Amino acid sequence: MTIESVAAQLRPLRARIDAQQANTHTWPTKEEELAADVDRYDRRLLKAAAMLGVNAPAARRREQFLLSDADRAQLEHRLAEVGLDVHAKADESSHH
Repeated sequence: MTIESVAAQLRPLRARIDAQQANTHTWPTKEEELAADVDRYDRRLLKAAAMLGVNAPAARRREQFLLSDADRAQLEHRLAEVGLDVHAKADESSHH
């Protein structure tokens, strides 16, 4: 798996999580869907950090999510500093 493929998975997941959190409507599976997306997102965020040699916070294995909100934001910032902006639009690739 390449860092490009991990980034290509991270960006739409981040956008979907943001959209779900901004959506004031509720539906029966909303919490489960959000939790599943956050779990997938955290795993890929940690994978990207490992691939790029970025220092990542320790995963919290006994918690609901691997990363706390603060740790997640910090890791997103560190990845952005080395060129992987998870908040970039999914179609904005960094091809030179």
